[in-house]
Amino acid sequence: MRERAYTGGLGPLLRALRQRAGAEPVIEDVRTTPWASITFSGARHRIALRLEGASAPDAARAMSEGLDYAEFDLGAYILVDIAVAETRLAGDGVHLVIEALVIEND
Repeated sequence: MRERAYTGGLGPLLRALRQRAGAEPVIEDVRTTPWASITFSGARHRIALRLEGASAPDAARAMSEGLDYAEFDLGAYILVDIAVAETRLAGDGVHLVIEALVIEND
């Protein structure tokens, strides 16, 4: 995963997902939408990624099983909701789309 200056807690979230999978995902697409309520602000993230190689199915399973109950340390952000929106085989790997809501920890 190439490190970039991600906003809205996306950088820490991507690092946490990478650790959970125990593999280096290829980030195919990221869409971030600002999100706010009366008391909180943050962002909704839609992350399309691909895990490659013979261990891709195991890494995808490690990343996605129980993801909706996972707790991540995102520093200045709090993970409110996360889910796998799509999973499919992609050549010699597995394609995942993960959607998450992250808010600022004020």
